[in-house]
Amino acid sequence: MIQTYKSDNTDYSKNGDIVLFPISAKVTAELNKSWSAEMTCPIDPEGRWKYIEDEAVVKMPSFNGDQLFRIKAKTKSDSGITATLEPIFYDAMDDCFLVDVRPTDKNGQDALDIMTAVNNKYKGSSNISKKSTAYYQFKNLMEAINGNDDNSFISRWGGEILFDNYMVIINDHIGEDNGVELRYGKNIPEDGMSQEVDMREVVTRIYPKAYNGWTMTDSGYVDSPLINSYPTIKIATITFEDVKMREDAREGDEEEDIIVCDTQEELDAALKEKCNQQFEAGLDKPKVTISADMILLQNTEQYKDYAVLENVSLGDTIHCINNHLGITTTARVISLVYDSILKKVDSVVIGEAEYNYFNNVTSSVNRIDSAIRLDGSVVAEQIKGFIDGTWSQLRLQNTSAKRVEVRAIFFEDLDPNSENFGALSIGTQGLQISRRRTTANDDWIWTTALTAGGLIADIIKAGTISDDSGKSYWNLNTGEFSIENGSITTIDPETGYLIEIKNGKLKNVGQVWIDNVTYDAIMEVRSSEILGRTELDGKLRSSVAIGTDYASFSNQGSQVFIQSIGTSAGLSVSKNNLGSATIRSDSIAGVEIECANDSRSSYTRMTPGHLIVVRDGKTIVEY
Repeated sequence: MIQTYKSDNTDYSKNGDIVLFPISAKVTAELNKSWSAEMTCPIDPEGRWKYIEDEAVVKMPSFNGDQLFRIKAKTKSDSGITATLEPIFYDAMDDCFLVDVRPTDKNGQDALDIMTAVNNKYKGSSNISKKSTAYYQFKNLMEAINGNDDNSFISRWGGEILFDNYMVIINDHIGEDNGVELRYGKNIPEDGMSQEVDMREVVTRIYPKAYNGWTMTDSGYVDSPLINSYPTIKIATITFEDVKMREDAREGDEEEDIIVCDTQEELDAALKEKCNQQFEAGLDKPKVTISADMILLQNTEQYKDYAVLENVSLGDTIHCINNHLGITTTARVISLVYDSILKKVDSVVIGEAEYNYFNNVTSSVNRIDSAIRLDGSVVAEQIKGFIDGTWSQLRLQNTSAKRVEVRAIFFEDLDPNSENFGALSIGTQGLQISRRRTTANDDWIWTTALTAGGLIADIIKAGTISDDSGKSYWNLNTGEFSIENGSITTIDPETGYLIEIKNGKLKNVGQVWIDNVTYDAIMEVRSSEILGRTELDGKLRSSVAIGTDYASFSNQGSQVFIQSIGTSAGLSVSKNNLGSATIRSDSIAGVEIECANDSRSSYTRMTPGHLIVVRDGKTIVEY
């Protein structure tokens, strides 16, 4: 049954607002890629088509049970209405936003619990035991799970994705192996079936090498049981860095599952076993991709051979039997289209045979693109295995490498007389450099580190430190320092007193002591101006201001002001607001002197050729 829920009806445990009878309803799913659905409903007299609304939810059968899909687009014609839908979990692109979420050293389940805690409507399930770390800042949950950068869950933890309504399942492996067999190589129908067989990575004879270049005795190679299934022998060299002779071993190697051999015979046996493991994993078999359209196949005589594909699920394992070579190749269901009306698979793509020879192996036939998905994202498990297999190739001279929990690559030269004395650690958490050992000589003293959080170092040697524009810089060779549109500030955290240089101004806030009394002191230096003042208990006590055309001085109510503009000048003096004196001069008018009380009821004024004395508002003398 296919039913729809209006956008404001969120009780999906009950029946929807109406049952739909579409003429077509199909779900498309790709392994670790996008899922979608498409549905076409007729313009029916009952008006059911009217319930195909924007953002409405449709519950419809899928290959993994009844699933909720939200309508994201629709097209109406005279005959019907077609809607494009997305899984309900895709709502997390809108309402599950990770501002700053950092699962650190967590397994898959714990990481998903932290990521979905932002909105408890969404849940996650994972069986991935591997621990890893990722930082998600300003990302929605869908981006965090399977985005394009190497910080995504799939990149850091690996795994395969299955959506189940508001639940996302990310396991090491999804799908099942139900023993389904598919024969190909002859009598392939012209319609409904296509096949691609890639022989380019097949290897049937391995020349193995151990750590430090050790090889097998006798023939020096190991053959696949399928070596005679092909017209030519397909040869490759593979280096197994996790197989060592005792003389090359380091302390702790065996605890890290490295095979340490005491004799050549033990080495031969270990290398042979490693080669056979690669053949068992499928190195000696071709990569097969098969596409089947079940509707078209129904019209062929061979349909019965492929009918089993109608009931497969995403990620299921299929055993593909090559009739020409007599070889069975293991492949996976990597995409399918499910008919929600007929409740069966409509079409299926089978491919990506599982070869596991990236684990602890480097080879001339290894291909990095096998660890990179079609969308450019990385299969983390495969890349980790590739790095684990190649770490020793990066050693420097007498330095040997070792694997530890965090560090991916470690170089060291323990000879203090060597010009290469020192250590370098490069890993997922950053880079460390040292040229000093502890007093006990049991570890390195890491003096320089480069992490995602920045550069940490005891000493940084540089010529010039500059911004991108070069307008702000510090030349350490000359001592020249320049900053544009910024500030330099030092602040005492206890008192709040500061020194600040900002936009061409200098400001100093501190203390002065006068007659055993502590005053707050503030000084500012601006363009052509100096300002200073002292305060006691928040009240102004004294001040000074000096500019290009004036000067002002005050102390507890007494004030002196001097002004000079062009050819004129003036001086005014006041004392505790009780009286004042003013002197003004001008090259033309001469000198004017005035002394007055605060109310100006009494004053004496002298100007060129004139004298006047006023007391209590009455003129006493005028000459």
